[in-house]
Amino acid sequence: MKKWTKGGLLLMASVILTACTDVDAPKIAPGTNQEENNDSSTTEESDLAETDAQMAVLKVDLYNTNSKIVGTAILDEGEEGLSLTLNLEKVNSGQLRVQFHDNGSATPPSFEDAGEEISFSDTPEIEVSENGVVDQTFVLENVSILPKEEGTLATENGTSIIIHSKTGDTASDNRIIGGVIFPPQ
Repeated sequence: MKKWTKGGLLLMASVILTACTDVDAPKIAPGTNQEENNDSSTTEESDLAETDAQMAVLKVDLYNTNSKIVGTAILDEGEEGLSLTLNLEKVNSGQLRVQFHDNGSATPPSFEDAGEEISFSDTPEIEVSENGVVDQTFVLENVSILPKEEGTLATENGTSIIIHSKTGDTASDNRIIGGVIFPPQ
């Protein structure tokens, strides 16, 4: 019993000491795959490059109005621009429009908390076939997931991705699928 107590105290002390260091951990976006890096370089420039590399791909779960996951959006920062891969299942057939919104919330059923549409990037319209499956990739210009880039989605308010039915405009009554890209900070 004493061994467990000593082990627990040591673990708690190491957690407290780690939390008290002067170095802040890089902010990594939700859904980002993090890889162990054994490079011991200490310059701030290499730290930023490492953070950018870790944030180069985001996977966002997408929910329908019934709070069920219907697929994912994968945002991948590349030389050609930001690629957006949509993988959706069990979606009603027809035309849909993908939009980025200026708030890092996307609460079903209305997704109203996602805020207003961000207009600096042309986003795709997609056609869902009768089988209700979407597996498409688009390259988007003027938008980035890297924090220091122009047109970044990594803002203080966060951002979300909302898929609208093509009936009417982008009012909240036709928001049918949503997910959080970056939560508010």
